[in-house]
Amino acid sequence: MDKKGRSPLLLMALTILIDFTGFGLIIPLLPFWAERLGANAVEIGLITTVYAVAQFIFTPVLGAFSDRYGRKPVIVVSLLIEVIALIATALSTSLPLLLIARFIGGLGASNIGSAQAVVSDVTGPQDRAKGMGFIGASIGLGFVIGPALGGLLAPLGLTIPFWIAAGVAVLNAFLVLLLLPETHKSSEQQETQATHAHPLSLFFSSWQRAWKHPAVIQLVVVNLLYTIAFTGMETVFPLFTQHIFGWTAVQNGYIFTYIGILVVIMQGGLVGRLVKRWNERRVMLAGLVLLGAGLLLLAFSSQLASVLVTVGLLSVGDGAVTPTVSTLLSFASPANLQGETLGLAQGIGGLGRIIGPLIAGSAYTFAGPGSPLIAGGILAVIAILIAFPALQKTAPEKAKREIVATRAHSGFNEKP
Repeated sequence: MDKKGRSPLLLMALTILIDFTGFGLIIPLLPFWAERLGANAVEIGLITTVYAVAQFIFTPVLGAFSDRYGRKPVIVVSLLIEVIALIATALSTSLPLLLIARFIGGLGASNIGSAQAVVSDVTGPQDRAKGMGFIGASIGLGFVIGPALGGLLAPLGLTIPFWIAAGVAVLNAFLVLLLLPETHKSSEQQETQATHAHPLSLFFSSWQRAWKHPAVIQLVVVNLLYTIAFTGMETVFPLFTQHIFGWTAVQNGYIFTYIGILVVIMQGGLVGRLVKRWNERRVMLAGLVLLGAGLLLLAFSSQLASVLVTVGLLSVGDGAVTPTVSTLLSFASPANLQGETLGLAQGIGGLGRIIGPLIAGSAYTFAGPGSPLIAGGILAVIAILIAFPALQKTAPEKAKREIVATRAHSGFNEKP
């Protein structure tokens, strides 16, 4: 990767880190703020659901807009929408207003597909997984740093973290506006189509275009299945360890920190090296195998050592799958639809974050503590079976020619 391509990548990773740190700031506070506004447990869960629904709808839409208008304006506008949502959250005086604010927040947070498209624009096939790993590592670090800062700021007042997160989002928008070069040049025809397109029309047309590329659909389904499996584990893990070991929030907090560190290490450095040695296809399949094995073995773990090993396996697996799925999607999709395709996959990931906790919670209640983990392991196995035919249609060699031509047109030239 040349210096011209490296700078936007590093800046995008920094932008995502700041963005998710700001998001993480409010995570520990939202349930208590909702409770103060009169929300019960079900309604507190609804706050997360409306946020995820907005991401499901708008992530492919913003990705499509970034293909047509460019990455930079879409990312800047989405960050400003986040500012509005955070201010509205802090000023909410009733639960309906809070739900509206969080839906708007989900819209603003739907820029991850556009951010990944920047990575696709400025990296060659051999560096793509490493670049996607940087984005994944930035997200992981944001989720480690943000909640910790939110907890420290909470004693100053429940709304203080919301205002600080809004200020962080404003600074982030200016950072992108001033420093991020535009990495994608759209055609006049694309911009005209976008101008006359309704967001819901773009949402459905994104799916119509995706169906023309079977490998894209298969990889999107893989993304959905492993997201359901991993988020299901996150949901029931504290209940599982409480049942088996009698652990409290303190011990579970240590384990989740351990998970976060492993994922960040994997995505931030190791996945790029592994891909250069074994390629994206093998690394993704190995990640799915580790994720499935870790979930299945965790269901039968009764000792601390076995929990650490199995959780380590599934964390490394998640760290391997997340960037390689995005990389393979960028290879499988047309060069002029990178943002739309990656946005579609991220939107489906949002759907998985809705479905996963519901499935895991129901399985835990009606079938026992280990059943959600077993179900997650089975989903990982299904994902492996779906991935095999998809991987035959995502050859980097074919994508390399299209990507180099596109990058040359946009000014980001690099020898593959």
